[in-house]
Amino acid sequence: MKKKKEDKIIPIEGHRLSTRRDFLGQGLVAGLGYTLAPSVLGSLYSNAAQAVECGSTAQFAQKTPVIILDLAGGANFAGSNVMVGGAGGQLDFIADYTTLGLPASMGPAMTGQLNNEMGLMFHNDSAILRGIQNTTSMANRLKCDGGIFCTSSSDDTSNNPHNPMYWLNKAGAEGELTPLAGTRNTPSGGRSVMPPESFNPALQPVTLTRPSDALSLVNVGKLGSLFDQAKAEKILKSIENLSESRIASFAQQSLPDQVKDLIRCGYVGTNDLISKFTAQAIDPSLDNAVLQAFDNLGDGDQRKTATIAKMVIDGYIGAGTVEKGGYDYHNGTRATGENRDFDAGELIGRIISLAALKGKDVMIYVISDGAVSAKNEVDNSNDGRGKFVWSGDSGQRSSAFMLLYRNAGRATLRTGRRQVGHFKDNGAVENSATPASNSVTNLAKLITANYLALHGEEAKLAEVVGDNPFGASLNDYLLFNKIN
Repeated sequence: MKKKKEDKIIPIEGHRLSTRRDFLGQGLVAGLGYTLAPSVLGSLYSNAAQAVECGSTAQFAQKTPVIILDLAGGANFAGSNVMVGGAGGQLDFIADYTTLGLPASMGPAMTGQLNNEMGLMFHNDSAILRGIQNTTSMANRLKCDGGIFCTSSSDDTSNNPHNPMYWLNKAGAEGELTPLAGTRNTPSGGRSVMPPESFNPALQPVTLTRPSDALSLVNVGKLGSLFDQAKAEKILKSIENLSESRIASFAQQSLPDQVKDLIRCGYVGTNDLISKFTAQAIDPSLDNAVLQAFDNLGDGDQRKTATIAKMVIDGYIGAGTVEKGGYDYHNGTRATGENRDFDAGELIGRIISLAALKGKDVMIYVISDGAVSAKNEVDNSNDGRGKFVWSGDSGQRSSAFMLLYRNAGRATLRTGRRQVGHFKDNGAVENSATPASNSVTNLAKLITANYLALHGEEAKLAEVVGDNPFGASLNDYLLFNKIN
């Protein structure tokens, strides 16, 4: 019987293991499984591990949690959900909203057809809005605001580079356990891809669809693939208990120099660490706030959204993507789309409610691949609500929107605008309005700029994404002033 070959953990040539992602790339995941006391590697996470100098003892500082909701298939956002208008903004109504799904009697100029309780203007009968209202309190909605980005995108394809999660991580959306997560096993964690130039293979998202997936983030890492669980735990225990003098004997072995420094500098073992990465702390199904905001973890959409939301809002993950299917709903009815949009709204509301229960801020960015167009035919069924039926794909009527929940109170607008870009009178995006109007890649850059602006760091845009395609006009496309 052949002995199992034990692979050495070899750092990339010329590269010091100095950050948590370096250790993740080598398989050295936190050794803080539920059966372990805090190990050297677990301490690496708790101290942010940006450097291992003795003077660097700062605790992990979480920036605004960010969750991307990827509605696969080409959903409607503009007009029937979030209101859109001409160059003057949301209230500069276009001539005809037929292709955006609204009969004249439901047009935004008619009395009672608008709702701005979340700052961002929605149609008053928006199914997304009704879903949010169903799972949030008015008090929490009054702490929200947002914006809509009028951008053309391709229909029914995963090739739209919508997802900015790698750039968001580079902009500061860091996690204590892992940088990124998604509900689909793809490089973006969802359906729509990330801009190719943003991709970093060392940061590919972990896949989380259920609470047990979250628990797998705190395990014995690569040691667990080389040895059985019991032996891996003994090795970690032994490393943890080594004194500085004894660890010197490991000089010729593969234990990273940084780990030696961590022990020498006294980073090992605090009561906070013991409680922070236990099963009780990590498991969404054991979190009372999660169970209050997500009342049915037996439902697949709630389960995966709750898992991502808990891990992001609690700071274990920097940015998370939740993919939800069923949004290619141009089937000659309105009812199907209304029900799908309501479901999405409920998930958005549950994320907001969880953030409120935990006293945290959260940014929610909602994307879809393309959009739909309506025709002048009313669906008078109960779920159709007397609106025009969705009859076909139409990437020229697409958009994306973001909502920001700020626990301390609604964020203040930078320019007074909540609409970036605009629509033409025929209900299509004006592709020449902004550098992002006809470029999904530039839209991803613009969302990154807006995230940076929440922390007063918009000047770093070119450093994060490689350039600034908005030039001196960037400020015109930023929604909010600094929130923290």
